[in-house]
Amino acid sequence: MTWQPGQPVATASDHAEWQAWRKARKLEQQRQRRQRYPRIDYTPSKAARVAIRARTFRGVGGDQSSVIDQLVLRTAELAPE
Repeated sequence: MTWQPGQPVATASDHAEWQAWRKARKLEQQRQRRQRYPRIDYTPSKAARVAIRARTFRGVGGDQSSVIDQLVLRTAELAPE
């Protein structure tokens, strides 16, 4: 490997090495991001959908993710330990 990060991409082989490095770097960044921010796939019941929609609104904190967060946190506070 002749190309190194921070060096200009000058030849076709440099470009190929840069592309391989870039792909590996993006995959590593994605693994780190998913580790920090876990994703939960969730399909709400009909009653839950109604409750979520009743609490959504335009603006900060009114999106579905924020509403679900609020409902989960509120329920966690009420749940016995």
